[in-house]
Amino acid sequence: MVNISRDTSSDLGGRAVPTKVILEQFPDIAELNQRFHQQQKPKDINPFQFGSPVPPEGFYGRRKAILDLKNRIGAVSPQCINIMGLRRNGKTSVLRYIKERPETFFQPQQQPLIIALDLSNGKFHSPEGILEGVRRGIKKQTGKEPWSKEDNDDPFEVEDRLQELVDQGDRLIVMLDEFEAISRRLEAFQDWGEDWRSKASAGLLTMVIFSKRPVSELYQTLGLTSPFANIFSTTILGGLEEEAWHNLVENGFNDDFAPLSWIDELSGGLPYYVQMAASLWWQYRDDEQAKKEFIFQATPRFEELWRDLTEVERHALRYAAGVSGLGVPSSAIIDILKRHGLLRQNGGLFSSAFAEFIIKQS
Repeated sequence: MVNISRDTSSDLGGRAVPTKVILEQFPDIAELNQRFHQQQKPKDINPFQFGSPVPPEGFYGRRKAILDLKNRIGAVSPQCINIMGLRRNGKTSVLRYIKERPETFFQPQQQPLIIALDLSNGKFHSPEGILEGVRRGIKKQTGKEPWSKEDNDDPFEVEDRLQELVDQGDRLIVMLDEFEAISRRLEAFQDWGEDWRSKASAGLLTMVIFSKRPVSELYQTLGLTSPFANIFSTTILGGLEEEAWHNLVENGFNDDFAPLSWIDELSGGLPYYVQMAASLWWQYRDDEQAKKEFIFQATPRFEELWRDLTEVERHALRYAAGVSGLGVPSSAIIDILKRHGLLRQNGGLFSSAFAEFIIKQS
C-alpha cells in the first residue's frame, strides 16, 4: 500500500508498506480478504460440517480467545495459557488455527516453533512420549535434531539444547490437546509437570493446554497438587459472537434465505450445534423435519455433555429448564455456565432441544 508518492499521476516512485505487514498488523482484514477470494461453493453442495475441527479458512469469531492468546504466547515474554471448553466447543479448531495462522499471534521476529500434540494418542501417554514428540516436532520444523533420541534421558542435554533455541531467537510453543486423556495417569506425570513448570518458568518453552476443566481441577480430583499453579491464565470457549455465527451461516447460504432465528433457537451460537442446525436445514429446507433430525443427531451429544457436568451444574441447568422444587443456583455457577455457553445471558438454556432433553432427565 503506497503511503508516499513523488507524483500521483505518474510512476516516479514513492514509499509503500508491504501487504504482508498490513495483514500481520490487521488480522481481521486478512481474514475478510481470504473469505472474499474464496471460490463460492456450488449451490447444490451442503457447505456446512459438524463433527470435525474446522480448517482456518472456515474459522469464525473467537475474538476474545484470539486476543487472550496473542497477549500470552505472543507477548514480549511468552506465557502459558489454558484454553478450556466443554465437548465440541471448538478447542481443536482453535489449536489448528494457531498452528496454521501463526501470523495472527506472533511477530515474524519472534520465530515461533509450534508443536501440537494430541494426548489422546497412545504415543503421548507417558512423559517420555511427550518429550519425544517435542523433539521430533522441532526436528520437523528446523530440519535438524535438537538432541538425539538417546539424550531424552539426559535432562542437562535437553535443557542445554532448549536454551540454544532460545538464544538463537526461537520461541517454542507446545500445545497439548485433550489433556484429560492423561488424567488417569497424572500420578506418573507429577514429576513431569514439575519439570515442565520449571522449563516454562525459565522461558525454555511455553505451554498451551486444551482441556474441558481447569488443569488444577484435574489434579485435585486425584488428591494431587497441580504443579502448574500460578503460571497459567484461563480462557473459556463458549458460544460464538452473534455476528460471527450469523456470517458463518449467511456465507454458507450465499444469496439464499438463511434461517437465523430457527438456528439460534436450537444452537444458541455454540459452533457445533450452529453447523449441525444449518446443515440439516440446508438438507431438508423444512423447519419441522430439520428440527426432528436435529434432535435425533444432537441427543447422543447432549448425553455426553450431561455426563461431563458436575451435579451442581446439572442442578443449575434443571433450574433454568423450569424443573420445579429446586433451590436457586449460586451466581458463581450461573456465571461459569454462561461462559461455557450453556446458558444465555438472560439465564435461559442455549437450546430449546437441550431444554427438552434436561426435562426428560429429571
